[in-house]
Amino acid sequence: MLGTWDPPLLSAPHRLFFLLGGLQLVLCILFWLVVLTGLYIPAVPVLPLTVNAMSAHLFLMLYGLFIFFVFGFLLTVFPRWLDTAEVDRCRYALMAALLTVGMGAYYLGLFTSRNVALIGTGLFVGGWGVGLWTLAGIWRCSNRGDKRFALFPFGCVTLGGIGAVSHALWLWTSQDELLVIAGAVGLWLYLVPLVIVISYRMIPFFSSRVLTPYVAIKPRWTLPATLICVLAHFGLTLFDKPEWLFLCDLPLAAIGAWHSYRWGLWRSLRVPLLGMLHLSFAWLAVAMALYAIQSLLQWTRSPLDLGLAPLHALAIGFVTSMLVAMASRVSLGHSGRPLRADRITLWAFAAVQLATIARVLAEFPWPGHGYAYLGLVLAAALLWLAAFIPWGLHFGTIYCRPRVDGVPG
Repeated sequence: MLGTWDPPLLSAPHRLFFLLGGLQLVLCILFWLVVLTGLYIPAVPVLPLTVNAMSAHLFLMLYGLFIFFVFGFLLTVFPRWLDTAEVDRCRYALMAALLTVGMGAYYLGLFTSRNVALIGTGLFVGGWGVGLWTLAGIWRCSNRGDKRFALFPFGCVTLGGIGAVSHALWLWTSQDELLVIAGAVGLWLYLVPLVIVISYRMIPFFSSRVLTPYVAIKPRWTLPATLICVLAHFGLTLFDKPEWLFLCDLPLAAIGAWHSYRWGLWRSLRVPLLGMLHLSFAWLAVAMALYAIQSLLQWTRSPLDLGLAPLHALAIGFVTSMLVAMASRVSLGHSGRPLRADRITLWAFAAVQLATIARVLAEFPWPGHGYAYLGLVLAAALLWLAAFIPWGLHFGTIYCRPRVDGVPG
């Protein structure tokens, strides 16, 4: 049936997955906004949940959101990187259906039954598994001799699947250790290394295409050193040794800042679409510096605490900003449009930056801290929605239309 039906939405994997991801960008924070207002505003009723609200928020943000963009990107570029046939649309339509129905059941289960949430997570993990099987098939069919580079993103997504399974097992058994594993794996073995490696590969390449003269700086030692620091942070987090995180986070912040400088952060701002990539990567250094400061405060037993400021600088500032920058670029390029950021794209990116700043500042001990915290957290959520509702509608219409240059895809 899908073989004869040819809507533009199914003409390339990224179209369908990015559209669903855009919907998730809104739903995830709408859910969290409902939870926050119920907890902190007396006039708003508290909705009873079958799953701990923070645990659900963690799962939705780490696993339920970004995977749509990850699979949309990898299913589009893997065949090009590895010189194989395009992915069959029936296969990726099945993946999208399982992921989407699974997420829908998870949301429903949050308000009705923990078992429904578990079933939804199972369907979601099943869609993730179909995606991994598809990517593995592309790799196996490739005759390229230098195809090992594709194993790293595949490995990150595989580890992400394991983290999603850990969350499902937590729903089933209520063992808190599984929730800790899911959180640590999702951030430090799945999202952060995946975004770092894609950044190392794509930012110098895109910069060399736009900035002249430009020398792509990619020392062989910095990427392995970066990933070693990420793995060390994962291990220390898993074994609950936050006071020692500065040993890996300070070098990681320094390497990230050095790359931002050498890759031409300031020059990139002349071209907004490119500057978005560079500014997103700069948040890595900021986030790891905050992690290092927090670790040193704990090491010295200081009463000061940065709370969740480092986490949100990393998750919103680095990962989400890079999502906006990369997804916008891919969507423009693969729709035959000029690689130029329009006002909606620039607004979405700017609003995400403001949301990051607001959410980070919320963790600092301001006068009247309770009111300041609530105001800044709600402001961050509203800025997120103000960014992604117009951004999703703008690019959603593009995904549902043929390429403007008449080229298939």
